[in-house]
Amino acid sequence: MSSPNLTYKTTISLQYNHDCDLLGVTPDFDIYVEEIYSSDAWIAQHHYNLDGERIESVDEDYGNAPSVAPIALPSTLVRPNPGWHMMALNFAGPRHRGMRGPERIVETVRSLSIQTKMAIVERFSLDIPPLMILGLAESYVISEVELVRPSLYFVCRRVRIAYSLPEVKYDEDNEPYDYETLVIYLAHYHDKNRGFETPFEDLFDVLPDVTLNRPMDCVMVNNHLFIADSGGEDATNAIHIWEIDLAGLGNDSTSTKESM
Repeated sequence: MSSPNLTYKTTISLQYNHDCDLLGVTPDFDIYVEEIYSSDAWIAQHHYNLDGERIESVDEDYGNAPSVAPIALPSTLVRPNPGWHMMALNFAGPRHRGMRGPERIVETVRSLSIQTKMAIVERFSLDIPPLMILGLAESYVISEVELVRPSLYFVCRRVRIAYSLPEVKYDEDNEPYDYETLVIYLAHYHDKNRGFETPFEDLFDVLPDVTLNRPMDCVMVNNHLFIADSGGEDATNAIHIWEIDLAGLGNDSTSTKESM
């Protein structure tokens, strides 16, 4: 099955650069988002329109604000769906760190080709030699959108990559480890009929005009795709928006029921 045509519309920059989630979007494109920031997990919530104008905001302000009530959410809100239909992509492998030999790490992770390892290092600017990457250690679908029933979906997904260390290290409990894992986030199409057959590197940067940092949520409303993208040291949290064309992909009136 081919992929939909996407037209990039806009990016709404949020206030912080830690974590953000979509609370939901209304059919009239009122956008409700939440940011969780600082090591103390303070919360801010915002209401935007499609032009990026902030209509309403509440913020705990690092604990300096008096008691803050959450933003009232409308009954028409379309909320993100958890990855119930995409559970076939989920698996849990080895520990976050440990010893390769006793844990039989090569048998536990999902193997990756050298081309894929090189693509991962390049795409995510990793300071890890490709040959030190052991494989895929974990996968979890955070959020999903049904595009074309019964099999074509868009997902936001967290994966964990295992890699070897050049020498044994010791953690805070003096336990040795010679492999480590790191988390990367992906946003991509998935055809349920293909399982894990899609080359891993083909899941990078499938959305035009934007390079995502940590995509956390996805929602589709009236043929518009909304992605909540958590930031980092050099990037502010953001909501990215595309218009999506499903014409010719075999969708029927029920395939996007959650967007109505």
